[in-house]
Amino acid sequence: MPTITYEPQPKQHAMHSCAARQILYGGAAGGGKSHAIRWDGILFCLENPGLQAFLFRRTYKQLYQNHILQIGKEVPPECGRMREDAYHFVNGSILHFCHCQNLLDYLNYMGAEMHWLGIDESGLFFPLQLIELRGRVRLGGFSDSVSEASRPYLPRAVFGSNPGGPSHSFLKRTFIDPKPAMTIFTDTLMEQELGEPGWTTCYIPARMRDNRYLDADYGVQFAGMNPQRAKALKEGDWDAVEGAALYNLSRERHMVKPFVPPEHWIRFMSLDWGTAKPFAVGWFCVASEDTIVKNNPHLTATEDNPSRAVYIPASSVIAYDEWYGGADNQPDVGLYLDSTEVGRGIVKREQERGDRTPDYRVCDTAIFNRVDGPSVAERMEGASRGKILFGKVEKSRENGYNEWLTRLAGNPYLMSNGRVEKHPSFFISSSCVNAWRTLGSLMVDPLRPDSGPADRQEDHWYDMGMYALMSRPYAQSKREYAESIETFTKRVGVGDPYAVR
Repeated sequence: MPTITYEPQPKQHAMHSCAARQILYGGAAGGGKSHAIRWDGILFCLENPGLQAFLFRRTYKQLYQNHILQIGKEVPPECGRMREDAYHFVNGSILHFCHCQNLLDYLNYMGAEMHWLGIDESGLFFPLQLIELRGRVRLGGFSDSVSEASRPYLPRAVFGSNPGGPSHSFLKRTFIDPKPAMTIFTDTLMEQELGEPGWTTCYIPARMRDNRYLDADYGVQFAGMNPQRAKALKEGDWDAVEGAALYNLSRERHMVKPFVPPEHWIRFMSLDWGTAKPFAVGWFCVASEDTIVKNNPHLTATEDNPSRAVYIPASSVIAYDEWYGGADNQPDVGLYLDSTEVGRGIVKREQERGDRTPDYRVCDTAIFNRVDGPSVAERMEGASRGKILFGKVEKSRENGYNEWLTRLAGNPYLMSNGRVEKHPSFFISSSCVNAWRTLGSLMVDPLRPDSGPADRQEDHWYDMGMYALMSRPYAQSKREYAESIETFTKRVGVGDPYAVR
C-alpha cells in the first residue's frame, strides 16, 4: 500500500474514529472541515476495495476548487487517478464528486448506493436535499466486502458545516440540540418518522484553534460583518444567527445542567396558552445567593475553567424545567389539549418531580377572557382543585424584549480573584430542550425591531419566558423562607404552605 502522509489533527482524528452512523463536524470557520471530510472518504476507499463514496458540495465550482483540485495533490499517483468527476482507486473503490446546485438535483442520485457520504458545507444545502441524500446511505450487497476494521463505521454519513444557511435549523435540531458535543446518541427524530431505531449520531465541534495550520490572524477577516454572523463563524456558535432576536443567547454563558433548586429559593411558573399552536409551561427559580454549578457537560474544560463551572449571581432567574405542548416532529403544531387536561398535567408534573409548589404563577392575560362560559384560567383552577391560580403581568412587547436582552447580557461583578466579569442574570437548564430548539432561531421584526421577534414564528417559549421575566421575580433568604413557614403554621395551626398536594 502506498505511503499516506495525511496526519489528522486531534479534532479531525476524533471525527475519523467516531463510530456514529451520522456525524456533524464543524462550527467555526477555518476548523479544517473540508480537508478532514475528504480524507475520511479517501481512507475508507483505500481500506475497502470496491467502496462507493460520494462527496458533495452545493455547486460544481465549490466542488472543483475545494476538493477535485486537492485530491490530485494529496493522494499518491499509484493509488488511482481522476476520471471525469470521480477518483478511481486501483482497488476498485470510487470517490464520486457531486453537487446539488438546484433544489431537485438530488434526484440525479436516487438510484445510488452510497456506502460513504460526505456533504461539505451542508448548511448551504436545502434540508430536503440532505434528507434525500442521507436516505441513499446503505451497504446493500457490499456488506460482506467491508473490512473487519471498517465494520463499526460503515455505512456512514459525514456532514461538515458552519452555522447559518438554509439547513441551519435542520442541522441544529438533528445534531446540536439533543445531546452535548462529542456524545454519541440515537436520532429520535428518525424513530418518530420511521417507527424504527434511529441512526447513531454525534456532533464534533471544530474551532479555529483546532487547526494548527491556520493563519494566526485569520479571525480578523470577520471584522465589519454583522456581529451575529461574525460570532457564528469565529466561535462556531449555533445559537448565533444573523438577525436573531436573542442575539446574545449562548449555551456557554446561559446553559446549566439539570438541577433541583435549593428549598428556600423562590419558585414560580409561567404559561403561554395554545391548543392548535403549542402551549409552553416553564418552571423558574430565583437564586438567593451566588452559586456555582460545576461539571456542565456542554462546556469544554479549559485552563481557566477546569471544572466546567457556570457562575450564577444572586437574584438570577433560572428556568429549570418545561412542558411544551407541541406535536412530535411537527414544528409549531399544538397537541389540541383542553385547559382541564393541561391544568391536571401541570400539577401531576410538579408532584412527580417532588418539587414544592410554586410561590406564584403568571400567564398571558388572554386566558382570563370569557366567551360563553368559564375562562381557561377558571377551568385550570377547577381542574387542579384550586392549586393553579394565575396572576397577571404587564403585557408590553417592547418592555418584555428589553427584559430578555438585559437579563441575558447581565451585569458586571467583582469576583473573588479581583477581576471584574460580566455574568448573565438569566439561565436555562439543558433539560429545557424546546427552549434551546426555538429561542436561537427567532428572527427580529424588521418593521418593529424594538418589539423583538416577528410574528408567525414558533415563539411560544419566548412569550412564556417573557411573562416570567416581567413578573418581577424576587429572591428570598433562608431566614425569610423559614419565617414564612413559621407564620403560616401559627395562623393555620399545622402544615407546610409549600407542600404540593
